[in-house]
Amino acid sequence: MPAPEPPRDTYVWLFGAGLSSAFGLPNTPALLKALSTVASDELERELDVAYRFLYPDARYDHFQPDVVDFFSALSAFVGIGQGWPGTGLKNGRELLRTLRRAIARMLISKAREISDSRLRSHDYLQRAVAPGHVIITTNWDPIVERFAELNDIPLRLSSSSNKFSPTEVTLIKLHGSVDWTLASSTSRSYELEDYATLRELRTSGRSYRAALPDRTGAEELVRVRADWSNMWQRVSSRAREPWLVTMVTGKQDELGPLQSVWRDAYAALGRARELEVAGYSLPPDDVEVRTLLRAGVMRGRVQPPIVVVDPNPATHARFRTLLSHTIESDYFGVPSVRS
Repeated sequence: MPAPEPPRDTYVWLFGAGLSSAFGLPNTPALLKALSTVASDELERELDVAYRFLYPDARYDHFQPDVVDFFSALSAFVGIGQGWPGTGLKNGRELLRTLRRAIARMLISKAREISDSRLRSHDYLQRAVAPGHVIITTNWDPIVERFAELNDIPLRLSSSSNKFSPTEVTLIKLHGSVDWTLASSTSRSYELEDYATLRELRTSGRSYRAALPDRTGAEELVRVRADWSNMWQRVSSRAREPWLVTMVTGKQDELGPLQSVWRDAYAALGRARELEVAGYSLPPDDVEVRTLLRAGVMRGRVQPPIVVVDPNPATHARFRTLLSHTIESDYFGVPSVRS
């Protein structure tokens, strides 16, 4: 017998980097440039070595590589050429690890610059981040979590047996988060109480805590417990490497620990009464998210209405070509907030 068809009874949002950039955080094309403003001298030297190895034009002043191409080329070198002698790039794997930590630090720092009052009262987030709604995001930053905290909205980072509570917001982070790490990458200097599973409800005064996986070789993701005021200090001391899936062509290898997260996203899309996409441009290299969206909206006999919020007409053209001919276009974009 075929699997039962779930009802389309859930409002689902997909947030991309364009939403975060409305709050002053860098979008994908600006990521390396923004990172250079906060990078240490050592990281700048390591990036310069990598640029010069990967790109002949890096010897010219003001060279800046395409972000997706850079991470794709560096990841490819780590995967196939790390042991090749004489390349001049000897620490590619460590550079990727350092870049993830630097990105996490920058995003946490910039998110903390957002005025609490402006974030709390942001009209678009008030409509989207509401109990019973599911937010799927490709972003790593903690903006949605902070909004929910400021407005006392219960938030969970996973479903419960593919079900979504009408009294909670479910936030599904497809590419990881600045405060997530593998259980095997947690610091042995701290107790397991410093970490939480993704299933745990993020509310104050909670009495229930889900059991954590064993640290030995565990490929399960956990969240570092951190207050807004000390998030980077706690993440940097308790996670050897934040789990951030970088923007590369072909992410399958990095998505392994996130399989349950992607299953939750598919379950949500398969139940979507309406799907609203904000700040996500459906770039051609992001085949995984495109496939997820197409599979989710095509599940069953009825497809949900889709709204795309983006000021760029090319984004709407891609959605019509790759996802659905019947999307509704909102060209105003997410309202900008500056602290």
